[in-house]
Amino acid sequence: MFNQMIVLSLLAASTLSVPPAGTPETPSNPEMTAIFNADQKARQDPAIDWAIVGPQDEARLKRTQTLLDAGALKSGDDFFNAAFVFQHGGSPDDYLKAHLLATIAVAKGKVGATWIAAATLDRYLQNTGKPQILGTQFRTEADGRTSQEPFNRAFASDALRGALGVPPLAAQEEQRKSLERAAQLPLADGSKSPLRRLTPAPPARMFAAKLQPAECEPIPGSEKLLNRPSLRWIVIGEIHGTTETPKTFGDLACLASATRPVVVAVEQLTIEQPAIDAFIGSNGDAEATSRFLESKLWTEPFKDGRSSEAYFDLFQHLRGLRAAGHITSVVAFQPVYNPGPAGFKAGDYENALATSLMSRVPPEGRVLVLAGNNQAMRTSPAWAKPAYRPMAGYLPANRTVRLDARGNGGSYWACMSATRCGPQSAPLPVVKVARGVVMSDRGGPYTGILNLGVAVTASPPKEQYAPAQR
Repeated sequence: MFNQMIVLSLLAASTLSVPPAGTPETPSNPEMTAIFNADQKARQDPAIDWAIVGPQDEARLKRTQTLLDAGALKSGDDFFNAAFVFQHGGSPDDYLKAHLLATIAVAKGKVGATWIAAATLDRYLQNTGKPQILGTQFRTEADGRTSQEPFNRAFASDALRGALGVPPLAAQEEQRKSLERAAQLPLADGSKSPLRRLTPAPPARMFAAKLQPAECEPIPGSEKLLNRPSLRWIVIGEIHGTTETPKTFGDLACLASATRPVVVAVEQLTIEQPAIDAFIGSNGDAEATSRFLESKLWTEPFKDGRSSEAYFDLFQHLRGLRAAGHITSVVAFQPVYNPGPAGFKAGDYENALATSLMSRVPPEGRVLVLAGNNQAMRTSPAWAKPAYRPMAGYLPANRTVRLDARGNGGSYWACMSATRCGPQSAPLPVVKVARGVVMSDRGGPYTGILNLGVAVTASPPKEQYAPAQR
């Protein structure tokens, strides 16, 4: 009965109306935001030293409690952030409080907090000797086996799970298998180096897909590529911050989904998955757009080209393809990465990206991936000392193509330092080429080139909506 009361309370919170258009947003507490960011970064170091992180967690939890006691947390974001801190506590009471904080966040209009509300409830139940009831908790053992047990699958229906942003049981089982495969998967060269184990993040929503006609911009040479029946992974490497690459990637996604739906994976933070899901599943109206633009994806101060106007237009295009039944999911796969005491290691980061990508997409079907050009390589960049395996080098060689997106010179938007952002010069090709896909069998870091056919142009950061405009 106690479990039922908690779930009913949580569901009631998840159906509360969000603040109406024109309602000013409550400012978030900057200290709570900083605590949350530190909490997330600490969990993404591929080799976490719990002797260091454990005391840090305890200090963050104590400070968050002080802010709560002082009434310093006001916004939905504040309570959302505090819920994540408490779910990383060490006692069932911490997990129960995290659930309460997440429920408050939902009541304050933080729609994306429904998943953490569900996850904290499951974590509380498992840590009090009861089975989880929604299915958000996965545990991977040292031998690679992944389990959700103890789990009472009959307690809640898939309809209740859906109301909380939790995947249905069938999708959970596929996720469990994906996590298990990712933990045991041999690398493209046949070696057995294990992939990293990452803290679970909000899963991507899977949308029902019923194909409707869609008009796609042609890309010469793509037909031969897309007609390969065994091809699963199409990885496009870009210089972040151009107008043309996200546009052409969207065109390729349209062409790839002409006969069967596809999954799209984007190099965005996994914690932004609920915001992406909400927008991709919306009708794209002013309210949905405004809420999407409030997410960290667009509001982080450092602009590396993935919060550009062109990237937003790509999300709009993907939303339209989803509505037409061409896309079943848009998956964010970048884990927050903390270099830790040993400093940044490119190989560790690429490993974490690969782990996240392979564990977050469905186990079957075609996946189109947009990432940086270094991440899209199959072999180490020539300049890398020491050499390392890029993200795309972990994908099965016989089922993957890795294309470098190239323009005919031009400019791209980037931040070269914390204070120096703006257009930068793009590399000039030896010979200007027309738009199209050109494959290569000469080896090297890529299996082909996605020629954009034009000089690229810098795409500035997407302008934010002021609350009064909503």
